[in-house]
Amino acid sequence: MINEYKTYPCKILKIEPEGVDSKNFTLTPPYKGFSFTPGQYVMVSIPGFGEGAISISSDMNEKKFFQLTVREVGTLTSEMHKKKKGDTLGIRGPYGRPFPIKAAKGKNILIVVGGCGIPPIRPLILDATKNPNKYKKVYVFYGAKNEDVLFFTKEYPKWKKVCDLNIALENPKTKKYQKGMVTSLFDVKKIPTDAIAYVCGPPIMYKFVIAKMIDQGLKPENIFMSLERHMDCAQGVCQHCAIGPYYVCKDGPVFSYAELMNFKSWLSPI
Repeated sequence: MINEYKTYPCKILKIEPEGVDSKNFTLTPPYKGFSFTPGQYVMVSIPGFGEGAISISSDMNEKKFFQLTVREVGTLTSEMHKKKKGDTLGIRGPYGRPFPIKAAKGKNILIVVGGCGIPPIRPLILDATKNPNKYKKVYVFYGAKNEDVLFFTKEYPKWKKVCDLNIALENPKTKKYQKGMVTSLFDVKKIPTDAIAYVCGPPIMYKFVIAKMIDQGLKPENIFMSLERHMDCAQGVCQHCAIGPYYVCKDGPVFSYAELMNFKSWLSPI
């Protein structure tokens, strides 16, 4: 039986740059039988530098390794960026409620991501590319500041074979991508009203993205969001991540809009 409180040492197999300030870490699984579903996260630790929640960004069907895509934003992540191939990271998990992808089988999917919100969604995109008949049609709306901060650009050709990939940049350097916020993509692309939506990005984005979805006829119970919160314990004990009656670390990080539409505190990260 797996001890969910135990931290396991995971060896770094590969480190690749992503964008201007992020890296993709490929690691050995923490234990035999390790598996996850898109939207779940692990607690990463380095002795003397703390512990933090980081979403898993790799293919959920891959059993030989898993990946974490990490932006350098603080003490822990800065130390992670100093690590080299062969070093280890402390890992416990996975934790949290994932995106309900079983419910999307055979249906239309809308994926909306902003900034560095794409890593938690990447496992779902990889699943769709490897199983092209699993979902009806997959729409991807991806918003970012410019080309420099786009993640996983080398994978776009494969994604486009299965997904309707749409990218909007606030300040594009070329005419390759649409200029504007991610919400501008709703003005040029009509989404089927029966689509199941998965959203991940900065909290300020959610308010405007959800309004666009509701306007296009999507149902609140079919809109699922991954929330950003400071999660210390991953067990709902420290209560740092509480939203109404929920703990993001345990009851989330994925929630339906129907669950949270009567609570306003989820619009701001903690």
